[in-house]
Amino acid sequence: MDKREMAGDYEILQAVRLGGKEVLLGYNPKDGCAPYMTSYRVVNFFGDYIYPEAIAGNDYLEIMQAFLNRVQEQAKVVEQFRENRKVPIETLGREHCRERGEKESLEGKLIILRPASLAPEYRTADCQLGFATGGFGCSPGAGGRAVYFEELYSGERCRWEIGDVLGIANPDTLPDWAKEKLTEREDQHRKPKKLERGEAR
Repeated sequence: MDKREMAGDYEILQAVRLGGKEVLLGYNPKDGCAPYMTSYRVVNFFGDYIYPEAIAGNDYLEIMQAFLNRVQEQAKVVEQFRENRKVPIETLGREHCRERGEKESLEGKLIILRPASLAPEYRTADCQLGFATGGFGCSPGAGGRAVYFEELYSGERCRWEIGDVLGIANPDTLPDWAKEKLTEREDQHRKPKKLERGEAR
């Protein structure tokens, strides 16, 4: 059985996922004009792979250089991401979690994502920490698996599976920046709501 991974007619020789993009290097020995290819690989609205910005040619070195340039560009994306966040690079583990009650829901709790569920360059505390805002996966014993997540650092929202959740964070063991973010969030929630036309907003 042929288990080669393909991108169209090209066998994928190298695939590097970095900075939210996957960069491919491919080879098709049957194409006499352009046997070498590099492209990105993304998933479209229908869940299918597409290969934007594909470049093909017969010069291996030229295509390899284009591939390496794209990987380097993605490395710079990660560098810029980390520089903008300005927090120490560290990973959270089970020692940063508290025990979860047998019937305790995750909803509204500060949770920690498993490092292995994140791309290697994003296996850092600022990407792991966030609030479970809902989803059937929040309830113990529920049939659903979705956990909706609001990142503590940025407020960005996304969806994870319950298997991606390491546990409920223990605030006492968190990094200083995370404790500061929690305090800021609590202060925001304590502020009185603005009134407009006699109604709370």
